[in-house]
Amino acid sequence: MSVQILTTGLKFPEGPAITPNGRIFFVELLGGCITEYHRDTKTTTRFNVGGGPNGLLAIDNDTLMFCDAFGNKLRVLDLRTGDTKVVAHQINGESLRAPNDLIMDKEGNVLFTCPGGSQKAPIGYMCVMKPNQDVSIIAENMWFPNGLLLINDEKNIIINETWQHRLLIGDWNKKTLTIENIRTFYTIGGVAEPDGLTLSKDNLIYASVYATGMVWVFDTKGNLIKQIKLPGHNPTNICEDTIGQLGFIVTEAEKGLLLSIT
Repeated sequence: MSVQILTTGLKFPEGPAITPNGRIFFVELLGGCITEYHRDTKTTTRFNVGGGPNGLLAIDNDTLMFCDAFGNKLRVLDLRTGDTKVVAHQINGESLRAPNDLIMDKEGNVLFTCPGGSQKAPIGYMCVMKPNQDVSIIAENMWFPNGLLLINDEKNIIINETWQHRLLIGDWNKKTLTIENIRTFYTIGGVAEPDGLTLSKDNLIYASVYATGMVWVFDTKGNLIKQIKLPGHNPTNICEDTIGQLGFIVTEAEKGLLLSIT
């Protein structure tokens, strides 16, 4: 596989996401913005949203939902107007703890991680937000829960537990909105920090592993298939290009890069 640099000079890029019509977006955590990469001109446009945008989810062609890690909120950006609004900010009367990454299941439930403060104690947790915006905790006592991925027709969920240097797997119950039987999927170990996740069209799990300079590729049974070396030590997140032109799109924080793997 070959790696191409799409753009440089980014301020801690994270969370690439592609809208149904193929527009490419990512966040710049330290730039307080959501940035669009234009396929045709190879240029970027920034939407200044403030806070600490982190995980990113394309709801439709005009709407992006993102984690605001500094503001302790989930927010939505209207791409037509540039306006944002808060869709979640509390759980059980307390502020969310630095929301990090988010995904949506086929029923419209948004699952997201809250790792705030869990580098020093296992106080990280994971939430579900129903389509009516009710929020509840569905997993707790984690060391920096991070990227999420639904696999096996959404019967299972992968959770990157960054500060334990491993990937977890649990059983996702859509009827009860609970995660059951959380166990180790793969232990990377060392100083590696598994961050973002995506599932390829051929049903392989691609994990951007911070501090390794590589994307790690697994099958759905937890076997390591291959590693892809990147120009930069700290990949943060990854998604597959839905229209196929750019393969996999990766954000890299050490050098501030947006990358393509084909």
